[in-house]
Amino acid sequence: MTSTTEHANATLLRSLLEAFATGDERAFADDIIWHAPGTNRFSGRFEGRTAVMGRLDAMQEAGIVSRYDVHDVVANDEHAIALVHQHLEVPDGRRYDQQQVMVAHVRDARVAELWTMNQDQAVVDLLIG
Repeated sequence: MTSTTEHANATLLRSLLEAFATGDERAFADDIIWHAPGTNRFSGRFEGRTAVMGRLDAMQEAGIVSRYDVHDVVANDEHAIALVHQHLEVPDGRRYDQQQVMVAHVRDARVAELWTMNQDQAVVDLLIG
């Protein structure tokens, strides 16, 4: 028998994806670490809620729009994994749609560490510089 109830950490990661659009930071632990892949100006290891929000704010100020269509989210008591389709657009109208995987380590009902993996990181690096 399959349960239809979603794990709380799956719901948390879904809410994080929704929060990207609104700037809501409640899903992040104060000491979150976000591993953003690539060689672009927004890549790196961002430690703490202030640094993570600074990265997201800088992307928004640069006119980078990122939307997510969630394919699936799976979770257990410590982790949540989201399979998403990302729509990325820059101010000059160039776009890239890709598959992305997000892996979250969850602690005390907050995302404590996050890794994102892109289908083609080289294209993302070229697009957002």
